[in-house]
Amino acid sequence: MNTLPGVWLDDLTRQEALSRFGGDAVAVVPVASGRVAQPHLPLKTATLVARALGQKLLERVPVVMAAVVDAGSIRQRDMLGQILGARLDEVRSLGARRLAILDVAPSGGAPLDVAGDVLMLRICDRSDAAEFATSCMMALDPRSVRMALLPAGSYSDAFSGERRMSSEVDAIATALVTKWPDLI
Repeated sequence: MNTLPGVWLDDLTRQEALSRFGGDAVAVVPVASGRVAQPHLPLKTATLVARALGQKLLERVPVVMAAVVDAGSIRQRDMLGQILGARLDEVRSLGARRLAILDVAPSGGAPLDVAGDVLMLRICDRSDAAEFATSCMMALDPRSVRMALLPAGSYSDAFSGERRMSSEVDAIATALVTKWPDLI
C-alpha cells in the first residue's frame, strides 16, 4: 500500500481516484513545456525534470499527480491548449475540483494559458535555466549529459541539481498550501 502523502493518478483504480477526489484531493498536471536547446542535454530533459519534481512533490504533500504532458513535442500552441484541456477534463471527470498545472520550462518560453480556476505553478522561469536543467540532469541521469559538449565555465553539478529541485518543490508545496490550507 502507498505510504506517501500523494500518489500518481495512473497508480489508482477508477474507484480509488473517485474516492480521493471526493475527499477534495488536489490534482496536479505536470507539463514539460519546452525543449532544452543545449547541445549537451538530451531531448528528454524537460520531461524527466517534470517527472522528478512531480515525484518529489507527492512525497511531501497529498496531491494526485497526473501523467506528465510532454508539451515540447507539440509544435502548435493551440494544440497544446486542446491537449491540456482534455487532460483537465479527464481529471475533472474523476471528480477533481481543485486543479493545478506544474509548468516545467527549463528553457523558459511563454507561460501556458489555462482556465482561471486552475492554479498555475511555473518552474524554471529564470536567467540561468541552462545551468538549472544541466544540474538537474546531472542529479537525475548523469550518463545522459554529454560532458564533452558542456560549455566552458559551466558550474552545473548533481548536488546543485538536487538542492535546486528541492527548493522548487518547497516553493510549489508552499503555493499549494497557500491556495488550499487544508492540504496539511
